[in-house]
Amino acid sequence: MEPKADHNEKQLIRSKYRKLINASGSLQSNKDREIIKEAFTLTLAGYGREIMDTKEPYFSHAVDIACIVAGEMKLGMVSMIAALLSGLPCSDESLIGFCRKYNLDDVREIVESLKQIRELPTERLPDNAENFVSLLLSLSSDVRVVLIQLADRLQYMRNISLLESNRQQAIAVETSNLYAPLAHRLGLYRIKSELDELSLQYSNPVVYEDIAGRIKNTESENRDFMNLFLAPITAELNRLGMDYEIKKRTKAVSSVHAKIVKQGVSFEEVYDLFAIRIILNSAQADEKADCWKAYSVVTNIYLPEPKRLRDWITVPRPNGYESLHITVLGPSKRWVEVQIRTRRMDEEAEMGSAAHWRYKGHRSAAETEEWLDSIRKILESSEEAETSLSQATRQDKSREMIYVFTPDGDLKKLKSGSTVLDFAFEVHTNIGAKCSGGKVNNKIVPIRHKLKSGDMVEIITSKNQQPTIDWLNWVNTTRAKGKIKRHLKEAEFKQAEIGKDIFKRKMAQLKVNNLDEALNKLVSHLKLSSHLELFQQLAENRIEPSQLKDFLSEAQKETKDTESRIEAKPQGKAASQAQNKTSQNVIIVNENSEIEGYKLARCCNPVMGDDIFGFITVSDGIKIHRNGCPNAARLKSKYPYRAMEAKWSTAAEGTYFLASVKISGFDQFGILNTITNMISNELKMDVRSITIDSQNGRFNGIIKISIRDKKHLDFLLKKLLSIKGVLKATRLSTSD
Repeated sequence: MEPKADHNEKQLIRSKYRKLINASGSLQSNKDREIIKEAFTLTLAGYGREIMDTKEPYFSHAVDIACIVAGEMKLGMVSMIAALLSGLPCSDESLIGFCRKYNLDDVREIVESLKQIRELPTERLPDNAENFVSLLLSLSSDVRVVLIQLADRLQYMRNISLLESNRQQAIAVETSNLYAPLAHRLGLYRIKSELDELSLQYSNPVVYEDIAGRIKNTESENRDFMNLFLAPITAELNRLGMDYEIKKRTKAVSSVHAKIVKQGVSFEEVYDLFAIRIILNSAQADEKADCWKAYSVVTNIYLPEPKRLRDWITVPRPNGYESLHITVLGPSKRWVEVQIRTRRMDEEAEMGSAAHWRYKGHRSAAETEEWLDSIRKILESSEEAETSLSQATRQDKSREMIYVFTPDGDLKKLKSGSTVLDFAFEVHTNIGAKCSGGKVNNKIVPIRHKLKSGDMVEIITSKNQQPTIDWLNWVNTTRAKGKIKRHLKEAEFKQAEIGKDIFKRKMAQLKVNNLDEALNKLVSHLKLSSHLELFQQLAENRIEPSQLKDFLSEAQKETKDTESRIEAKPQGKAASQAQNKTSQNVIIVNENSEIEGYKLARCCNPVMGDDIFGFITVSDGIKIHRNGCPNAARLKSKYPYRAMEAKWSTAAEGTYFLASVKISGFDQFGILNTITNMISNELKMDVRSITIDSQNGRFNGIIKISIRDKKHLDFLLKKLLSIKGVLKATRLSTSD
């Protein structure tokens, strides 16, 4: 049994109780007093003589948090009681009975959420500060949880001097990274400033003392300077009969330090160390005119810097902020920033939706902006604060992000609805691919388990695990979906490699030399989408290797039938037109007479549209060559008397010429199928033959094709070059 409280303890208890009652202010009805007294008694009983690392009693710390919540944040009874009891176990029977007795279910829920927040790992906080702030804001739909935790840290920082020096620095850094930005985003400017000051003071005392000393040394001088600067302004404003108030402010040590670091300037270059704000009491209809009138007063007395004029009265900022900012050259050639606004504008800027934390905040705050804005408005009205705060939730839950921890304390940001599998791929691609389950807060769960903010997740992997198509239904992030699709595609290619080996061995047994031609015929015969599909079906035994011989025989028969149709249709016409109706295709000019009868030279395969000449052979009549034929120069120089002028006449309908095209590029699955499909199906050209050889990842091939003329051939070459993987497509001089 603990000894009774001594005199000093009794004194401390009485003083803390009076402080609590005074902080509660207007909340004190008889019922409120009863609740506060019982909660205070419960706090004393629950904490006993427990001492914090700051050497203060734990119950004293709890009372001070409750006083900040009620007195400085202007929150209500539920928040104050929850802050008072926040260190007690949620399962404490006295706490449960108390909440039930006074119908304070919200208190117990807040205490439970605070316990969750206080158990979050903060060791790696500097690496995850932005996400950590968002995590706190997302953990509970009741913003009072976050506000009470902020009050807890503020009270702790006010007693940080009682800690050992190494602890002071660690706590100060954590506060600077997490809690000061949190206060900034909630619009609690005075609290944010105090946290920044204390953080800098204990994390970097040398810098803090240096800047604080410099500011103090200039105070007397600057007080005189400000009075001198303001004297002519106030005189003129008074003469004009304007109703106004002037505020002077000295920049906080932490703000000066932040500016020095961010802008890379010296202390002497911080021109807004002292600033003036002129606040006008104007009717709303006269606001703009009065602000510009005050602006004229200032700039008529002191030289303005036009580049630093900020007119947010004519066109307010998107968040609604309204003010005139101007920098002028004052006495002693010192620059002074002057802000001009009306009382309404000032209150809106300080307390409303255009609060300072928003117009100077980071873009990363955008996701919580609407929610935080609603909280700021609720905080402005202390009478409605308690009811409204309990109902204040994030806008559009479907767009909410969640924040979950790795076992090492790293924080990962994921879309709401993300699963263990999403988290695994967020950590590492290989971990995701081998994920077989997970431990969430030390409980084993399946890979489909949905996560929530604050979860601690450990991934369980298996070397035999492989992604399946079903996984795409179990993830919610773009990253995870992309990685799964990539693994599935790679698996397809690995499977296809097995099928490719089966195909090659079977073709070797059948003594088939041209593998590409055989492959293309099989794909076409079986009506498959690509070579890849054929290989996969072989690997999965959907096509038996023994069937390939029969399929190939059928495919060859189909090819012969097709070639017969080609010969009967275009090439037959081409031959008859070329040999029997030569006068309709080529005109041979010799001493002003036209000579009929010719053959197209096989060495250069001229087609309609080529520049040509005729050459009389000894035993084969006249041969038509291209002027660019490899043999042209030799024939014309050695036998000039046999060469004669030739030109094309209008082609007879249905005339076709045989052309050869050389093609090369990167070897890849389906390239032959792609080429033939484009020529036959898209361009409607008749392929006479095609051969492709592959070696070391590259292919070379020759296509023989029936064409109408040179333009037709040039168009074909252009289309071939548009195929992905084709590097070169050129016309061959010979058809051999």
